[in-house]
Amino acid sequence: MIENIKNFISKIIDMQEKVRQDEENEKLEKIEEKEALKKQENTPQYLLEYYDLPFRYNETIVKILAQTPKRLFVYWDISDTDKTTYLKAFGEHFLEDTYPVLLVHNENKNYTREVTINDFANSWYLDISDSRDVYTIQLGRKFKSYVKPQINPEVKQTNINLKNDYLMIANSNPLEVPNDHMLFEEFKPYVKYRNIKTYQEETKDLTNTIFQNELQKVYDKLYENGVEGETFDLHNPSSMGTSSSIAK
Repeated sequence: MIENIKNFISKIIDMQEKVRQDEENEKLEKIEEKEALKKQENTPQYLLEYYDLPFRYNETIVKILAQTPKRLFVYWDISDTDKTTYLKAFGEHFLEDTYPVLLVHNENKNYTREVTINDFANSWYLDISDSRDVYTIQLGRKFKSYVKPQINPEVKQTNINLKNDYLMIANSNPLEVPNDHMLFEEFKPYVKYRNIKTYQEETKDLTNTIFQNELQKVYDKLYENGVEGETFDLHNPSSMGTSSSIAK
């Protein structure tokens, strides 16, 4: 009997010790949580953002950029809808029966040249002969056969621009390429500012600023022998030679 009482008391003591140990562990966990929260509050938070740019936007477009005054960068895309329209209009062998071209048009001098490209590319570098001119580029396809292609009458022709053996697909933005040499023929002693919000323009006179900074001495030092045999004059500056380089 006495032995049973001792065992019972021993079990009670063990249970009390376990409860006490659990309470201490719980207190320690709460303290650690508070310390972790304080550390997290004092640590600078950084927002990690990741943007995955799409391979294409599924739009029929042609865009041109000027890499240098004598080289253009062109990129393009044809929407899936337009591709389906062309296949329905000209048949399932449309891509095999045609090849893509770029028509490079100089708006100032009014001439056009054709550049053959391929179906594996969606961008191209184009060398041009004239700088400081406005260019537009047209993306199209030419039929390999000399027989005038026939359009399926069941297809709506609103998006089909066919002239003889040439199918026009899209026109680019106009782009004025930069000049490839310094211009001295015309000097404008002012600068224009445009407010990008209101689109209002303001003109600021730079005459006093130019002469105070002695800009003429700078050019005289750069071109001690003059430009093509002439001396530089702010009021009547010399040129590189031709009227095509006159600054507008």
